[in-house]
Amino acid sequence: MSVHHNRISHFLVSLKKHSWRAGFRLRSRRVPTHVLCYVAEGCGTVTINGKTGEISSGTAVLLPPGLRIEALATEKAPLVFYVLSYVEAALQPTNQVVEMTKTGLLAADLRTDSIAFPISLPATLLSKLEELAAALSNQDYASVLHGQLLFYELLSFLHTEQLQHAEKGMGSVEATLAYMQKNYREPLDVGILPRVAQMTPSSYCRAFKRATGTTPSEYLTHLRMKQAKELLASSKYSVKDVARSVGFSDELYFSRLFKKREGLPPYIYMKQAGQRVAVVSKLFLQDHLLAMGIQPIIAPSFPSYYTTKSGFPQHLHHRLRGTKALNAEETIDPQEIMSLSPDVIVRMNVQGREDTDEWKQTPQTLLFNDYLHWYEYQMNIAAMFQKESVAEGIIRHVDTVEKLAKDALKSITHKGRWTILRVLGDEVRMYGVYGHALTDLFYHKLGFQPDPRVTHASYRADAFSELLALDPERIILIWSEKSHVVALEQNPLWRELRAVRENHVYYPDSRDWDPWGPLGREYMIQKSTSFFLQAAGHG
Repeated sequence: MSVHHNRISHFLVSLKKHSWRAGFRLRSRRVPTHVLCYVAEGCGTVTINGKTGEISSGTAVLLPPGLRIEALATEKAPLVFYVLSYVEAALQPTNQVVEMTKTGLLAADLRTDSIAFPISLPATLLSKLEELAAALSNQDYASVLHGQLLFYELLSFLHTEQLQHAEKGMGSVEATLAYMQKNYREPLDVGILPRVAQMTPSSYCRAFKRATGTTPSEYLTHLRMKQAKELLASSKYSVKDVARSVGFSDELYFSRLFKKREGLPPYIYMKQAGQRVAVVSKLFLQDHLLAMGIQPIIAPSFPSYYTTKSGFPQHLHHRLRGTKALNAEETIDPQEIMSLSPDVIVRMNVQGREDTDEWKQTPQTLLFNDYLHWYEYQMNIAAMFQKESVAEGIIRHVDTVEKLAKDALKSITHKGRWTILRVLGDEVRMYGVYGHALTDLFYHKLGFQPDPRVTHASYRADAFSELLALDPERIILIWSEKSHVVALEQNPLWRELRAVRENHVYYPDSRDWDPWGPLGREYMIQKSTSFFLQAAGHG
């Protein structure tokens, strides 16, 4: 930090959370103070001083006073974002405090335009914003002081994120990402992208790989194939029309590339994508289908457990727009499913279920047994739709995500021995070291070291006495309601546990964590990694 910034103070004006419906448009206005805008959910476009760009979940935008802003939420989904307003003041040599209106967050940054950058730890920033909002809800003097302290912590976090972003050249890369997203339907030479980014080709390729994990050519192909699958699924266009609409003049080349990436030719993908698939299961098998580009017409939901309007977990809520929610907390009526005229019904063959024979008599129903690992579900569902090669690519991707998270958590997971619990009313469940998707992820993929005295499979119910005898070093509370945890914390025996006394009990917000499907597993890895890094002081 420069000498100049040593003389600057920041003062919070307000913090507001906004939720815009799809298609909502903001009237043009000037920004009166410094503003931080953070997109928590959804995506859309924003126009600042006449320049339009894309914003999406996980993006922070810093705005100095005087800018004219006009934002438009996406037509497909709502936009949820936080707006934090603050002023800056400088202490002059005469000890007079004067308001500063052109200084930015970075040292010696006298820009008059906006700064947009992605947040690498979105869960950490959301936590800080929510904590600050809670402090501001009280008007007593102590809360005001506490709020100012939290505000400075938030600015420090943003300052670090912005510096890291600038060091990686992310701003220049993002300009080319926006360029590709806008022009991928046209013949596009990736050789011009370094010039768009105003970087040398070698520096640009390194920065692009750091930002996206792939090459510019591969990213462009991904954009084109994603749009191609949507067009093919609509069954309104020929393969030739789809190829041209996503930037391929050669239909044959497009077909070969599509088959290489998706495992089947475009015309077969078009036929299969038109199938009406119903998911009738207690597991979120729609996760596995969505990962392969198949959106079911109806899928199970748990409206009393998940907080979304659909009853789907957070990571599936927007992906399943247009899919009817099937309340899996109630008895499923086969007639409700058949009234939707499904071509395929995907259902678990749960032993002992009274209605199994009825489903077996339905020719559209594909029944299969339960499996130990998530990828076995993926491969077996893929076999139903001839998408084995697609499933293999999904499994490889999740494996890469797991390895990257394991490396990031290495300094944390090897400290002490860990025990995983779930508090369910008066019951304390203790998870074992194998036989469950949760422990497979934590112990065998992310590298958490289990207590060697825990050797059982799956989980043990009513294990509080066993827990007291174990007296573990570190405890992770998973899928546990706050009221149940609070009740447990009142138990003096719980408070005598070593992990409790040494403040080594970790209680993440895990309601939406789902390790059984590829989308849920990746979401869970992202959230758990952010949580443990923040808990260890790395956030």
